[in-house]
Amino acid sequence: MVLLLFLLAVVLIGGVWSARVGSRLGFPVLVGFVGIGLLLGPNVWDLAPHVSHKLAEDIGYVALILILFEGGLHTSFARIRRALVPSISLATLGVLISSAVMTALAYWLLQIPFYTAALFGVAVSSTDAAAVFSMLGGKSLQRNLVDVLEVESGTNDPMTFFLTLTLIGWAAHGIGSPGHVALHMVGTFALQMGVGLVVGVAVGYVASWTNQNIKLDTGGLYPTMSLAFAFLAFAVAAALQGSGFLAVYVASVVIGNRRLEHRHSILRFHEGLAWTMQILMFVVLGLQISLHLLPPIVLPGIGLAVGALFIARPAAVWLSTIGTGFTWKEKHFLSWAGLRGAVPIVLALTALLAPINTPYTLLGAVFFVVIASTLAQGLTVGWFADKLDLTDPSPSENLLELVAIARESACILPVEITEASRFVRHKMVDIPFPPNTLCYAVIRGERVIVPRGATTLRPDDHLLILSDREQIAKLTTLFANERVGSPEMLP
Repeated sequence: MVLLLFLLAVVLIGGVWSARVGSRLGFPVLVGFVGIGLLLGPNVWDLAPHVSHKLAEDIGYVALILILFEGGLHTSFARIRRALVPSISLATLGVLISSAVMTALAYWLLQIPFYTAALFGVAVSSTDAAAVFSMLGGKSLQRNLVDVLEVESGTNDPMTFFLTLTLIGWAAHGIGSPGHVALHMVGTFALQMGVGLVVGVAVGYVASWTNQNIKLDTGGLYPTMSLAFAFLAFAVAAALQGSGFLAVYVASVVIGNRRLEHRHSILRFHEGLAWTMQILMFVVLGLQISLHLLPPIVLPGIGLAVGALFIARPAAVWLSTIGTGFTWKEKHFLSWAGLRGAVPIVLALTALLAPINTPYTLLGAVFFVVIASTLAQGLTVGWFADKLDLTDPSPSENLLELVAIARESACILPVEITEASRFVRHKMVDIPFPPNTLCYAVIRGERVIVPRGATTLRPDDHLLILSDREQIAKLTTLFANERVGSPEMLP
């Protein structure tokens, strides 16, 4: 137990540090965690506990729930409206095209059964927008590209899982006549996506209403409650034969677009969880790989990686975005920005655990494509965006650094104006605030007022005062007869 906790601590600390270094150097740091998994596993040091395929799959499902939920919280309705047509086309038609190309390549290069080749083709057709943005090194992409990449990555996961489970069902029970196959696919697709959509919307609105009305005494419980609703959306949709992953994504989009109490803490909590699960999934991939089984598939694996990068993804993008108004430069970038994340790993494990004979070659082939995608595309996607002139000037390319500086010297002081206060019925302009101080909000009941000089204070008003730390003593003296809270650093 002690060794396990030590290894976990080292991996997570390494993840935080490498993410910081990777964001500066543009290096795809998640690849390093595959290497850590290989080193800790039975291939080299044999320090990590055994992780079965089933346990790895379970970890993967939880990871994807958290990754999708975090992505949906940051997706606005406006973004979905702008990118709906091309994103849905990429997530459906694009996935089918990419899957077909990769299936043919796998069948030819690996000499494996058709069902296994098809499972591989579907697995490597899912993309991860978070991986793209983490590799851009702070560059700001054009808004239409950001919109499409984010919405596509949130909607193509349900499609790839639907195709994977459909293929497993065919392999176990047979296909039947072409008409029966088409009818079954259309009906099952409509059921899964329809149920996932309805459950997601319902859970999202229930979660939003609960967040706004529960009035918890401890702010730290709000992220816990949002986590519970993420799992609830998946569980309810799956129990009703729907797409649990679509339900999770839709629920998080609904939650993120409505008024959200303790929004900042909820978003930061899920952002950290999503990163942690990405790291964990790549370590798990390393633990699942047996090095002695890789040499026979090195050459075909490289061929599959090249096919995924230069044939399958470009074909999917160029064909599925016909008539959507994208320029040739934008299509080239979308073709190169289809980085793979944790989803192909989970889909490969799902196929290995299916009640059909799925060779271990599948996992090794997915390994090659994921690593090649992360390395080749991750190292060059920022450069490619600049080369095609598809970046927009950011308001501040060093926003995080500026916020970090502000946190060092600025803080927020809450002040409650009582009935006996000398400032009751006084205007803001009459209050002698010290230098470097600003009252940026007045909370009056359930309303938030952005104060002006003529704003008149009332009893029970709550002031939020932004100030330099050096002015705290003067503010405390100024409001000596009011209820002054503790100064807090900027969030």
